Amino acid sequence: MNRSALELVFPVALFLLICTLVVAFSTLTGLGEKPVAAVETKPSNQSHTSADTTDSPVVAQLSDAEAAAVAAGDALFKSNCAQCHALNEVVIGPALAGIDQRRPLPWLVSWVKNSSKMVASGDEYAVKIFNEYQQQQMPSFALSAAEVESILAYIRYAAPAETSSSDYVLEAVASR
Repeated sequence: MNRSALELVFPVALFLLICTLVVAFSTLTGLGEKPVAAVETKPSNQSHTSADTTDSPVVAQLSDAEAAAVAAGDALFKSNCAQCHALNEVVIGPALAGIDQRRPLPWLVSWVKNSSKMVASGDEYAVKIFNEYQQQQMPSFALSAAEVESILAYIRYAAPAETSSSDYVLEAVASR
């Protein structure tokens, strides 16, 4: 190649390399992801009702306090839960959509804080989940009850629950 052709090709190749690195970096860090749920706020004197939803199933109108809880839960979910859980599909652990309908809040807080202790205590639902997911131990998290509630708020608004037949089976085992 002659010198003038290299003067043209080199900057183009360098530009393409930089673009590729930027795309790879944004993909790895999640900067290029679309948000799971858009949150619209309304005055805090109004409460959330089922009639408050818009045409889109993932967009919910929330009070300022609810929107703050969902935003905090989103950040906590991504930093603590997303490695092993998704909202609507099994990853390493179960899908979490509707989890607050399957188990009460105190149970969920105890589970997140120390699932090993719950399994060791013989809690039937804890043992069932532990065995169903190849005895993969969920790590303990030093989260407050309020932080767990924020994660649940995020899950509730990002993936409205759909009750499946497997949920009924797990509930039947838990209620024995």
